[in-house]
Amino acid sequence: MATRLIVNGIDKAFDDFQALSNVSFTIEPGQFVTLLGPSGCGKTTLLRVIAGFLEPDQGEIFFGDQVMNEVPPNKRNTAMCFQSYALFPHKTVYENINFGLRMRKIKVEEQEKRVREVMEMVDLVGLEHRKPYELSGGQQQRVALARAIIVRPEILLFDEPLSNLDAKLREKVRVDIRNIQRSLGITTVYVTHDQAEALAISDVVIAMNKGKIVQKSDPKTIYNHPSTKFVADFIGSANIISGTCLEAAGSTAVVNTSLGILQVQNTGLIQGDTIFLCIRPEDIVPDVSENVLPDQNVLTGEVLNAVYMGSSLDLFIRMDTQHIVRASVAKDTWVSEGSQIRFIVHPDKICIMKG
Repeated sequence: MATRLIVNGIDKAFDDFQALSNVSFTIEPGQFVTLLGPSGCGKTTLLRVIAGFLEPDQGEIFFGDQVMNEVPPNKRNTAMCFQSYALFPHKTVYENINFGLRMRKIKVEEQEKRVREVMEMVDLVGLEHRKPYELSGGQQQRVALARAIIVRPEILLFDEPLSNLDAKLREKVRVDIRNIQRSLGITTVYVTHDQAEALAISDVVIAMNKGKIVQKSDPKTIYNHPSTKFVADFIGSANIISGTCLEAAGSTAVVNTSLGILQVQNTGLIQGDTIFLCIRPEDIVPDVSENVLPDQNVLTGEVLNAVYMGSSLDLFIRMDTQHIVRASVAKDTWVSEGSQIRFIVHPDKICIMKG
């Protein structure tokens, strides 16, 4: 049965460095939650506190209704997949996968049955007798995953498990991990600094910075409605500009920015408020018609660079104010460097954020 994980007011310091500061959240049974943030933000420290490898200075970890603070790691019924795979080099694939069952003194017949089941699940059938050095990186990662899930943990933990794989293989293995996690229904905590990975694989993303949680949302919300400038800048590409509210009436507010005067959706702004705005590059629309609606923001600038990205064309546009805007448009859009371009930003595509 899947387990609810509760992290309540966790603090952790190393000498004078505060790695975690009053971190609290709840993960519902069976959810796949990713801790996302830059190096040093505290995500791996938090994972190790959950696993029991580190003791918090303050706060509590709950598995369901049970406080786990005094429970040693080997009694917590968690399993962790490490960045380095941590396979036994002298043992075969079969022996690596079976290791946890042997340590738990599971009956031999049950060991064999469960090893066969998980090897089929992670597509390793036929590789039973190979050693880790005879496997590809993706195969080694699947061995590590099989070894983790075979013990039927309450909570599955991943510490940047795909960072050693090339980009294409990383995409495939993350799909495999997600499919297996869904089929088993295991509550899962996944650590990464790769924002694309976090958005693709998670039910919930927890963005961290400097030992604190800055936003906890589903992937679509955290991308489209970042709560802070840090989240907007870290997750995906973003044009982030400062502005001052000139007028707020009804559903629309007027903001003075370095791009010019923009209309935005009124989210409780008051005249004089200083805010940050986030405009995603893909939400900038080249104006190809003469029919512009009154509620649309129409801007012009000079194309400095047009970079072909395969699936899109990235434009770097210099405004009259010298501010550089990045736009991601259809790959067959015709535009030349040095030309003037007019584009539209819809008010409902502009996100208002805190600093």
